[in-house]
Amino acid sequence: MDLTIKIIKNILSESTHKNILSQVEAETVCWSRGLVLDENISDYQFSHPIYEYHNVRSHLFEVLNPLFEKLKIGAHSRIKLNCNIQQNENRILGGFHTDNHDDNGKPRSNFMTAIYYLNDTNGKTLIKENKEIKEIECIANSIVIFPNTLEHTGTTHTDVPFRYVLNLNYI
Repeated sequence: MDLTIKIIKNILSESTHKNILSQVEAETVCWSRGLVLDENISDYQFSHPIYEYHNVRSHLFEVLNPLFEKLKIGAHSRIKLNCNIQQNENRILGGFHTDNHDDNGKPRSNFMTAIYYLNDTNGKTLIKENKEIKEIECIANSIVIFPNTLEHTGTTHTDVPFRYVLNLNYI
């Protein structure tokens, strides 16, 4: 398994990306408001579960197949679409965390995390690697892939009404 942070720009064709974005922005997508992290009671976001608990939860799963094929996913753990609302200032949203844990609460080392950016915003993803924090730009149709053991967080954005990111955990 690759233990570094990898960024791929234009991972999908422009037409495939536009199709995914139009499906995400459609009025038929049901969004749930929830906390970004359970520990932080002041940061909310909207989310749409696509795959969790070994089940497909959304019609968007099929729309995302071209992305799954590019990533060569062996097994899905969780796939969740996040929507954040424009804020007045850029700041950390939620806090640093890992996504997938074993029964003892330790991050699973055989899993990968990927964040696919559906639109351009000035919000960022921050990833802790070797005691440094890497800033990843939110550029439409790009993806950042990193080991599940690396902590990450997002920041708020100030430039557009919505920030759409797809969070994937997989083997």
